[in-house]
Amino acid sequence: MSDTALAAPEAREKLYERVRRDVPFDRKAEDALELGRRYLGVENGHLTRVDRETDHWEALASTDPNDGRFHAGLELDLNETYCRRTVEADGQIALHDAPEQGWADDPAYETHELRCYQGTTLVLDGDPYGTVCFVASDAREEFDDDELLFAELVARLLERELERERHEAELERQTALATVLNRVLRHNLRNDMCVVRGHAQLMAEELEDDSAGEVVLDHIDGLLELSEKARELDRVVSAEFEYESVDVPTLVEGVVESVAGDYPAASVSVDADGRATADLLPSFERAVEELVENAVKHGGEEPTVAVAVESVPNAVEIRIADDGPGLPDHEAEVLNAGTESPLLHGSGLGLWLVRWIVSGHGGSVEATDTDDGTTMTVSVPRTPRLTGVDR
Repeated sequence: MSDTALAAPEAREKLYERVRRDVPFDRKAEDALELGRRYLGVENGHLTRVDRETDHWEALASTDPNDGRFHAGLELDLNETYCRRTVEADGQIALHDAPEQGWADDPAYETHELRCYQGTTLVLDGDPYGTVCFVASDAREEFDDDELLFAELVARLLERELERERHEAELERQTALATVLNRVLRHNLRNDMCVVRGHAQLMAEELEDDSAGEVVLDHIDGLLELSEKARELDRVVSAEFEYESVDVPTLVEGVVESVAGDYPAASVSVDADGRATADLLPSFERAVEELVENAVKHGGEEPTVAVAVESVPNAVEIRIADDGPGLPDHEAEVLNAGTESPLLHGSGLGLWLVRWIVSGHGGSVEATDTDDGTTMTVSVPRTPRLTGVDR
């Protein structure tokens, strides 16, 4: 049922041409899917993202228009799609006439009534990431070997492009990190050292003035803390670790117990919504620790901090609420904007450390101020996504 005007060698040549072009990934995916749709003679082609733990299915790219049944951005229950069977098979599934092939009772057919489906598993970092699939409401002739090989080629080329996107995003993060460190450290160190120099001169002139010595020590301690955070941020971004499946409530409870031990006057509670796992790097625990410790340190003499962990579609959300005076505007602006400029500087690198760790997981962190205090909300996907940095 292929487009007879497009033979297999010509289709492959056109596919390579489309993927090699210097255009955004979304455009490459759409063009590759459209070529596959034409060659296979079906209605639509899709690049999907699936999460088997949450039964989440999402169309990342599609040949269907925005008002179509299976448009890009559509989210479905994975159990009601043929893609669940494709990912379970870790290979290809080809249905030219689903009811005739014994799939009439399958939830996917009962829900969408697609008689034709060809799906190929897409793998990133050794784990199923999603599928490349082609569908049609009407039955067709059985897929031949050339068609199956072509569908496989589309999947492998898009898989390679996704890997390249991930590597390029990491390079972008590394470059942006160098810019941030240069601007922040140059600004803070220069100003603080001027203060140190001025008060050191006062101490030399008036040795009886203990307050001058205290100011010097305070600024030296601040420089040491800033330097340590900068080194830690560099280690977080540069280190190479493997993702591991982690029960987030257990991780958070461990962090809270540790911080509460260091600050006995603080009241820190955890409200966890059962078990919620996510694939995380070891650095994620450091981000949570930074936020909880920051909430305790800036909450007054007897601060109260409430930490909540909740499962949301395709992600885990952590909310850290305190009763402190609120996050300073310049800190919130740096955190939410994700940039440093000569007119916009954070007082330290703690929140930058958090932002880099969370964004490295493809997640987000937001600050919300109310009359009762500040709530920091961290959302991290259950499985790693493509990551990037706002420039």
